[in-house]
Amino acid sequence: MGSFEATSNDLAREGSKSCRNPSIHPGTMMPSGTEPEEVDVAIFYVQTSDLQAFVAPKEVSCSLSKALDTENWTAACSALLDTRRLALHHPDDLIKILDEVLPIIIKHMNSLRSSLCKTALICAADLFKFCSNFMAVKIKEGALVETLLSKAALEKKFVMDEAKRTLAAMIHTISTAQTLPVMLLHVQSANCKVRATVAVCVADIVDRALTESQEGSECCVHSSMSELLHAAALLVNDKQPNARKSARRLMVCLKNSYEGGEHAESWSKFAEDVLGKSTVVKTTKFMLGK
Repeated sequence: MGSFEATSNDLAREGSKSCRNPSIHPGTMMPSGTEPEEVDVAIFYVQTSDLQAFVAPKEVSCSLSKALDTENWTAACSALLDTRRLALHHPDDLIKILDEVLPIIIKHMNSLRSSLCKTALICAADLFKFCSNFMAVKIKEGALVETLLSKAALEKKFVMDEAKRTLAAMIHTISTAQTLPVMLLHVQSANCKVRATVAVCVADIVDRALTESQEGSECCVHSSMSELLHAAALLVNDKQPNARKSARRLMVCLKNSYEGGEHAESWSKFAEDVLGKSTVVKTTKFMLGK
């Protein structure tokens, strides 16, 4: 779990530098404009519901790694489409080779070829939906989530939007107890746009966890209350509006959850014990938009 020793001002200063100079964070800039070749890239963005099953899925899965690991970007996109078809209709065949092919998919997510990058992101979203147990293990290894966050911080909107949709797929298919600690590791990212995305994700995860707790599920928020409070206090003073807005939403959720339980001390006293009185005063000021 990440520590929260930096102050909000330190975080804001680092973030403003990274926003002014994106080259500090490789992978957050992509070429603009249309694809050089005249290719109808829409054929690679097939809706999941329109994906067809294979007649011989085992044959496809056996050759998938080689098909994916190509320098020909259109061939790679076709192989990513095959990966999605396997995930939807033949997950047992895909699971056997996912350890081998996932690093290649992540490589394509980092491609400067934006159509290939988007196709790989769409593929990852389907993997979260149909191979969630496997992906729940892989998000703890770092590369996958770091790549998704960096793509969500891009200037190229259609890639950025796809990355955010893939993160949403992760949040809604993998348990909150598994996604929350992974996202909290990135609260202090030096990239202000990554921080904003993380803030939205953390608030969404907490929303889901609290909703599920009302239905009788065990809630990860209660065991992570102190760390979540630190995260909200840092992000509520962030340079990015989305980070501040999500931090306020997170703080309200935490307060309501705390006050809805049985505790010996008040929310205010608990917040002061966790953050310190001066930080609580500053946080309250920013919560009120002053």
